[in-house]
Amino acid sequence: MKVRILVNPNAGKQVVMRELHSIYRAFSGGEDKNEVVMELTVNSAHAAEALDRAIRSEPDILVCCGGDGTLSATVDRLLRSGEDIRLGYIPAGTTNDFANFLGLPKEPAEAADLITDGEAKPIDAGRFGDRHFIYVASFGAFTQTSYATTQSLKNSLGHLAYVIEGIKELPQLKSYTVRAETVEGGIYEGEYLFGAMSNSTSLGGIIKLAPEKVDPVDGRFELALVKTPKNLHELNRILLALMGGQVDDELITFVHTAGASFTCAEPMPWSLDGEYVSGGTDVKVEVLPEALKLFR
Repeated sequence: MKVRILVNPNAGKQVVMRELHSIYRAFSGGEDKNEVVMELTVNSAHAAEALDRAIRSEPDILVCCGGDGTLSATVDRLLRSGEDIRLGYIPAGTTNDFANFLGLPKEPAEAADLITDGEAKPIDAGRFGDRHFIYVASFGAFTQTSYATTQSLKNSLGHLAYVIEGIKELPQLKSYTVRAETVEGGIYEGEYLFGAMSNSTSLGGIIKLAPEKVDPVDGRFELALVKTPKNLHELNRILLALMGGQVDDELITFVHTAGASFTCAEPMPWSLDGEYVSGGTDVKVEVLPEALKLFR
């Protein structure tokens, strides 16, 4: 069996660097004597080149080791290639939102064992314009938190770094005039503080959704739109609802959808799996049912 492993050495608190030997051993051991190649990436450009090389080698399993951003970049390159390659994920980031949602092991060696002993199961993915993502496309409040938090701060403070950046955003909260239309025909218009198309129960480690509301392989993502609060009382109500996973509030729109188009009065920045993208004024988000086979 041919295995290609790509490691982001800067992810999280760099704990994965102490586990490289056990990860490699998990894939190379046994009677089959698997062909295993492990590569450490230097930056995003090098990671893209390494991913393309790994995909062209047609491995039986492609493994990425890093945070949500590393997984997202891997998913994008893999889906662009059109190759049907089983994907393994060893979470080593700061929040590991998607890994936590799927219940993947937190210890790198255990995550490697899950891949070698487990089964690759279908899972949905998303497409934002021509860019693929794995679990969330969002705009507005706390969106900047995910891509503005420095790696050094994340490495030193972990999840707390996101909370700090989120608090810093509060005084500069900006609302957007948005029209969202789902493929099922639902239309939602208004002034929104935050919006997201997601396939996870945790966004940025701050916003929570109840587990029973999210199915990673139902062909639908969850559309959440949060109205701009008129006063501090409404803002507090929104924050408590989002952090507590309570979306049944008149200030929050929450629906399951197979895709949606967004029209904004002005260009607005988006975050895809925690990475910044320029969205413009018109954005289309599609759900790609069972687009990947992921060990979980």
